[in-house]
Amino acid sequence: MALIAWDELVRRVSQDGEFRLASRFWDATLRLDLGSESQRLCFEAGRLREIGSCDPDADCDLHISAPLEDWERLLAPVPRPFYQDLVGAQLHHGFQMNADFLDYAAYYPALRRLVEILREARED
Repeated sequence: MALIAWDELVRRVSQDGEFRLASRFWDATLRLDLGSESQRLCFEAGRLREIGSCDPDADCDLHISAPLEDWERLLAPVPRPFYQDLVGAQLHHGFQMNADFLDYAAYYPALRRLVEILREARED
C-alpha cells in the first residue's frame, strides 16, 4: 500500500488557497522519492498539472528523497522534533534535497505547505 493517496493529494492541492498563493508563478518538476517509490509532480504557474510514477533518477528541477520510515515520521499528524519541516529533516535525519539551496529557496513556503497537504493526504 502507498503512503500517500495521490488522487487525494491532487484534489487537496488544487483546492488549497495557501498553496496557490505560495506557489504562484512556480514552474517546476518535483520528484518525491519515498523509499522505493518515486513520484513526479509537474507544476505550471503553481498548479499541479501532472503527477505519476517515475524512475528514482528521473530528470527533475527539484527532488526530495528519504527512506520510507523517515517519510512516515515527517507525515505523522504530530511529527517528532526535526521532522516538522524539510530543513530540519534534512539536517538531522535521512532526507536529501537538491544540493543548491537556491534551487528551492524562492518556493520553500510552497514546499512547506505541500508537506502539510501530504500529511492530510496520507493513507492509513
